[in-house]
Parts: sequence; C-alpha cells; structure tokens
Amino acid sequence: MYLVIGAGLAGLSAALTLQEAGHAVTVIDGADRAGGRISTDVIDGFILDRGFQLINLNYPEVKRLGLSTELDFRIAPRTVGVCSGNKRVVIGDPRQAPLSAFSSKIGTLREKLSFLKYLATKPAANEDVQNHLLRCGTGGLYDKVLKPFLQGVFLTDPSQVSAVVGRELIGSFISGKSGIPAKGVGVFSETLAKRVIDLRLNTQVEEVRGNRILTNQGEIVATKIILATDLTTAAQLLNADQVSPLIRSTTWYHVAVDAPSDSSELILDADHRGPVVNSLVISNLSKNYAPAGQNLISSTTVTHASESEVRRHLALMWGSSTENWRLIAKYEINSALPLFAPGKTKATSSKFSDVIYLAGDYLSAPSQNGALASGRLAALELMLDEGL
Repeated sequence: MYLVIGAGLAGLSAALTLQEAGHAVTVIDGADRAGGRISTDVIDGFILDRGFQLINLNYPEVKRLGLSTELDFRIAPRTVGVCSGNKRVVIGDPRQAPLSAFSSKIGTLREKLSFLKYLATKPAANEDVQNHLLRCGTGGLYDKVLKPFLQGVFLTDPSQVSAVVGRELIGSFISGKSGIPAKGVGVFSETLAKRVIDLRLNTQVEEVRGNRILTNQGEIVATKIILATDLTTAAQLLNADQVSPLIRSTTWYHVAVDAPSDSSELILDADHRGPVVNSLVISNLSKNYAPAGQNLISSTTVTHASESEVRRHLALMWGSSTENWRLIAKYEINSALPLFAPGKTKATSSKFSDVIYLAGDYLSAPSQNGALASGRLAALELMLDEGL
C-alpha cells in the first residue's frame, strides 16, 4: 500500500497521480477537512477563506487536473486600483484600462515599457526580485505599484525573494486567469478531495518509523510514503535539525452595510501609508460571500498591526470612513508560504529515503501550482523507483 501523509494540494495531487496510474493509495490528514491552507469557513452567513487567495485557472497543474468546469468560477478583473493621495488610478491589462499606460501618477511610460523588458530578461541566479526589476528600469512604477502588489503575492518584501522564482510567478500572473470559486476557495480542494478513493481525516501522525506510521487511529504499514505536510510538520516527523524560514500573514475580514466601492478590483497603496498590503470588496467578486444587504471586505497585512492601524489605513486606501465597519474574523497564518530567498533553487528530487518521498510547495515554488506540481513529481519519482 502507498500512503500519502497530508491532504493539502501537494498530497491530493500525489494521490491522484498514483490513482490515475492504477495504484491503491491511502491519504491521511489530522484535520477534519482536506485542503490544508486552501480552506474556507462559513460564519454568520459570510464565506471566509483562511487567508486571501486567488486561484489561477491557467496554472499548468490546474489545467492538467481539468477543474475549471466544476468550480462555478468568478474571474477577477485584470486590473488593480492604485491609491495615491486621495486619488485612485486603475492599472493593468490595457484592454481593460487603456489609459493607464499614460498616467504619470503610477510611473512614467518609460518605466512601464521597462516592465515589458523585464518580462523578456533572465535574472541572475543569486539576484532578488527587487534588484532585478529595478535593474530593468522600472523605478517609480516598482515603488508605487509593483512592490505593494508583489508583497501581497510573496507575503514579504520582494527584496527577500529569489528573482528566478519571482520571474516565474510574475509571468504566471500576466498570462493568468485568476479568481475564486463562487462559494470560497475551499471548494477547489474539496473538489480534488472527492476524487480520492481512500481519504482518512482526523488521523494524526504521531511518529514515523521507517515504513510504519503511528497515528491516533492505530498503526499503518506502508510500502512507500509520500510526506506532503507543511514544512514544519515534515521537519518534526523526520527529526530535522534545521527548518527553512516560513512567511506569515494576516487576513482581516470586515463587514460594511455600505460598500466602499462597486468594483471587485484589488486595491493597493502607492504611498505605503500603513500596514495593509492589499484590500478588496470580495463580496463584489462573488455575491455568495456575504448575506444580502451586507458587504465583505478582505484585507492582508504581512507585519504586526493592530486593528485600529488596519482600520485607519483602510480608510485612507478606500477614501471612505471605516468607523462603522465590523471586524468579523482575523486569520493569523504563521506558515502561509515558504521563503524562496535569492539563491534557493527547486529540489531536483523528492526522495528522502528508500521509503519516504517529500512533497510540498517548499520544494518547488511558493504557489498553488508549485504545491500541485511537487505532489505529482513525488508520485512519478516513486513509481519510477518501483519500476512501475
């Protein structure tokens, strides 16, 4: 029997790859639901994703799994609203915002053309995202638009992220088709989980002894194991001395009777006036996210901040009073993404030992596509070693 530990995107992808090849596989997870970080709660009729996330239907792994027709998908605008002072400028796909290229408030035309140059360049191996973009001449565009946008993507300052990984992710956004399932991103992982034949939840792994797994439900003996947990859990189970750094973030959900905007665009602050990285009225993207007559605003911070600081910054970004907004939930995610620092490269093998293979976005890229790809590659390597 093949065993996958962890029912996040990496684990589900690994299991489905083995299943599709005709092999029996069991997936176990200590949580009461599959999905890992791709999960959704419902509180008082509001749909709350555990961390703001958009799903890119054009990710290669998502397309390979053929999920788009099952998700009741809501496509996000290919533009963002950039606040500067008390003005807001829309920038993005020129087909949706044709005049944005000529607005000097968010960077010169030369800087915008330099961004196109960036998309055709190759970063140095030890370069960071910020240095690469500035080297290409993006200047003010980087400071006012690209930096705040990319902080929301990487959940850290772009100067801390490998330019190689960054260039790949930025390219995927440019060519992407991002959005959310109408009833929350949790539907994405739930749809994958339904395809798994043998999925056992509430099964907490206590110890890994070779091919014997001790759990709160008893012992499991496996032929081969794919360990697809988060990086911290994997390190604990494998008694690793060092753990690569993980990035934290906080998602804030506020409820307002009057929406600060009719748009579903992501809002950024070019002036960096507070802790909020981005914000949007997510119930404008999918009406299911809030009961009738209510509006749900999702905002992200990546540094420590009080609610009063967040509320003050949101008032500046939206140009609207937040005094009567109600905080309905706050999700502090301590291991939101792995940090791919400059010089860090993708793993060339998933194999940890003769029995154990690893899967997770920390091995490939800090994205949903990275998690799914790592699971598939671990399963393929396992089958190759088995001569299957």
